[in-house]
Amino acid sequence: MKYSLSIIEQFQSHSSHLPNKMVPSSIHPGPAVFQPRPVRVSQLPNYRNRSRNRSNFGRAVGTVQLAWQAVRDTFYDFASMSKIHGMYYLQRQTTRGFVRLLWVCIIVAFFVFGTVLIYLLWQKFVDSPTRMTIASEMKIVQVPFPGITLCHPQSVVDYKAERFVERIKLPLGATKASVLKSLPSLGYFTEHQWTFPRPQNLRMIDQVLQLNNYTIERAIDELGMICEDFILVCYWAGKKFPCFAKHAFLGWIGSTSHYGACCSFNYHPSVRGSKEPFVVNTYGMHGGLSVIGTGYPQASDGKSGALYSEGFMLMIHHPHDFAVEASPLTLLRLRKETFVNVLPTDSRCSEQVLALPQSQRDCIVGSDFNPPIANYRQPACTLECLRNEVHRKCGCHPFHLPQQPNQLGQRIRNCTVYDSMCFVENYYMFKRLKCNCLPSCSDVTYKTTSIVSDFSAYNHSINPFYKETNLTDFEFIFHIFMSNQVVAANRRIVVVSWISLLSNLGGAFSLCLGISVLSLFEVLFFAVFRLRKMYHKLKHRQEQQIKLVAPFARLQKF
Repeated sequence: MKYSLSIIEQFQSHSSHLPNKMVPSSIHPGPAVFQPRPVRVSQLPNYRNRSRNRSNFGRAVGTVQLAWQAVRDTFYDFASMSKIHGMYYLQRQTTRGFVRLLWVCIIVAFFVFGTVLIYLLWQKFVDSPTRMTIASEMKIVQVPFPGITLCHPQSVVDYKAERFVERIKLPLGATKASVLKSLPSLGYFTEHQWTFPRPQNLRMIDQVLQLNNYTIERAIDELGMICEDFILVCYWAGKKFPCFAKHAFLGWIGSTSHYGACCSFNYHPSVRGSKEPFVVNTYGMHGGLSVIGTGYPQASDGKSGALYSEGFMLMIHHPHDFAVEASPLTLLRLRKETFVNVLPTDSRCSEQVLALPQSQRDCIVGSDFNPPIANYRQPACTLECLRNEVHRKCGCHPFHLPQQPNQLGQRIRNCTVYDSMCFVENYYMFKRLKCNCLPSCSDVTYKTTSIVSDFSAYNHSINPFYKETNLTDFEFIFHIFMSNQVVAANRRIVVVSWISLLSNLGGAFSLCLGISVLSLFEVLFFAVFRLRKMYHKLKHRQEQQIKLVAPFARLQKF
């Protein structure tokens, strides 16, 4: 070892006298060729790990640089070959500096603008792919005549309450005056009572009903208004008929609503809607229903209802629907003749709309249920939602809602008078209840317009209808009819289909960047295949350079 070092020192001293051109450039001064550093044996593992980490970091950095170079070269190849507008100015030697940056900003801005347009088009396709249009008109024989529900605003009238307390048994500690004062508590179920209930009064009325074997329904029938109390004369299409005959369609029956006990005509409530509704083939004032009613002796008598009024509340709804608060309402006043014009609208969906998922068509058909149902009704769904919430919150069933077995097939108990406290306490919660009830894809809805006139002209009319009564100050008349022989027909159609969506997407990209579907496949081809090929090509070239340079590097170190 000493001999070899002395030879190298003699060679270096000799070479210092040679010209600069004669000295090999690869030979450096002695200290730069090899400098041994002492390393303890205990530090050898740390030294190896540090060397390994340094080599791994260098390899990772090299891989990242190689990938970046592959992306850059692939982009320049794409810019030189692509037909996308603006890519020509991003080629390798076409633009520089500020001009190149300007074109980059322009292309990125229009790409973002096109992406936003595509997002908006997609949202429109997902959220509202359909639109309601006005189709050709339909004949009135193709839509059912509406159901009619007539209600008195008071659940308990005073003169009936006075007769009621005279013939009932009173519980211990109760007087006729206290019972008479507390009987309007029966109206709290209808959600239209004016005063706040007192628990002791509610318990006393429960004791009265229990002692006399009365249910709430029976008590309401005796204390409130029934059909025979205020309906006197009935005409259909100019012909008189018995108002309370047991007819399939022409006849008034007792019913209930959110106003309490009511009276209904052409009313066939059913969630499934299995019965065919009644249709008419006549129109005009003399082609519908005409009724003479009376408000005596219950006018302005009672303190348990929606309002202190001498009139009646008339609701128009579908024959299969329970009368809900959303039904068109008309107030019938005493000493007045009211003409109610019914304007039905038929709404249906095209076959393309029915083929869409339920979330996109925004309506429901019977086949959406398992098992399927014959006739879905949105008001029936809303009513069932409210009924289930009342059952859950109060644990009982109120008398004014139609009762259905619960999900287990069991009937829930009937509410007592004291349970009306639950209705009062949760009044606003029931009003804000959100039900997931979409409209039916095939439905008929009704709107109304009304005209009110006095009785001043009845003496001059030749219509025998006005000869049926003396038309006192407590009586009223109302006519319900369809004024046209045709009805409006709406059709929901698809406005954003897959074909129109693709066309709009192509138009958005063509507007912003001037590209087509082939251009998108071209971008995909370069991003997947050409980029991978370019990376392997650069990697192979780098490996070949390492194989050629490594022997010379070892020779230089030697």
